[in-house]
Amino acid sequence: MMTFEQVLPNLVRTCEALPGFAAVERACVVRDLQGRVRLAIKPGRPVPDNRAIEDALHQSLGAYFAPPVLSTEAADPDQRRFAAKVLEIGREWTLEYTDPATGALRGSTEGKWRKLERRVSKQVWLEREPRPPPWPLDAATPIVTFYSFKGGVGRSTALAACAWQLADQGKRVAVIDLDLEAPGLGALFGVSTERGVLDFVIDHLAVGSKDLSNLTGAPGALDPRIAKLIDVLPAGRLSPEFIEKLGRLDFLSWTPWDETPPERSPTEQALIALLGAARSELKPDYVLIDARAGLHDLAGLSIHGLAHIDVLFARATEQSYQGLETALRALASRRGSDLLTVLVHAFAPSDPESPDGRAEIEEFRDRAYKLFDAVVYPALGDEDAPPPEDTEAQHRPFPLPELERLRRVTALARVKDELFSAPYRDLVRRIVELGMPEKTE
Repeated sequence: MMTFEQVLPNLVRTCEALPGFAAVERACVVRDLQGRVRLAIKPGRPVPDNRAIEDALHQSLGAYFAPPVLSTEAADPDQRRFAAKVLEIGREWTLEYTDPATGALRGSTEGKWRKLERRVSKQVWLEREPRPPPWPLDAATPIVTFYSFKGGVGRSTALAACAWQLADQGKRVAVIDLDLEAPGLGALFGVSTERGVLDFVIDHLAVGSKDLSNLTGAPGALDPRIAKLIDVLPAGRLSPEFIEKLGRLDFLSWTPWDETPPERSPTEQALIALLGAARSELKPDYVLIDARAGLHDLAGLSIHGLAHIDVLFARATEQSYQGLETALRALASRRGSDLLTVLVHAFAPSDPESPDGRAEIEEFRDRAYKLFDAVVYPALGDEDAPPPEDTEAQHRPFPLPELERLRRVTALARVKDELFSAPYRDLVRRIVELGMPEKTE
């Protein structure tokens, strides 16, 4: 049975093995929302037999192939124009595939192939073009996103610890809850507002509003000296209307038929407007974003399009390692050597000197180095890639121990000792170091 993963390699291999296909100047694959593929070509000389191409693709791909083959030299003028448009807007594409006759790895003909993907979501995770944050890091006010592939790893608690410590150092901090489908940051800080982040986004989508009125609050349970330096922007009030608003978030920045496609989706533009308004009105020294867990579009926007620094949380489990690798590969493919990350070993052993504790910490460090060495460091070059023992490198994890009191935290003031402990202080120190403008030079 043909599978989704096999379709594109089989299509390219089938086409390039056909007599006469070498003369085709351009070919574009269009994959629709159901995963089926269509083919548009600009023939060369001699003109290939389209029926032979269709028969071969039907035999190779089965129902995954949708005929006819569209040609810029078709008898139907509408088909000619459509094929030309598809070839014009298709993005250059290369593919490696295995030759079934020899078992050798081959590449698609250079410069010949284009591809169009039709998606309803996840575009921000799949695109590869660099996406700069709303302002450069050397303009100060670092935007720091806290992200995890799985929820329940202490991500929001760590963000609260960072906000509290930065405020204790006299820094102004804006805290933004972008976990819109499972909000909780407002409750953690003891903040309730009339409007929330989702309200701002919806208002901006509808009428272009940039109004922060009734959107921010100060933590009520902290010392007033600290609370006045922290502005919390909660997700919004939970209600049936909240779900209606969620249903109107548009994450697609373009469709293949846009004449002048926007660089960012409507939701991303609204979030950038939110950050700009927060920076202008609240004047924070740091912006901390609590991202949606997993491969959600909001999570992708938070780490791909908004942040200068990504704080990535993972546990010492196979599922968590795989999720970390997926997120890191997507980030590295877009940012390359400009990637700034802090890796957190979440729920690390509370007794790191015990045999089991040492084994877990060593395993996590080893897995982290191998992942960064394979995914991130190739962009730096062999001379600049850090060694495994480099304690300041991005692969070096910051262990945050599993503490029972933090699992049940309902009021931040009750766990100050834990949130100001050495592991959390080390995490804040690293974030501050990465956020210094000279680090980007």
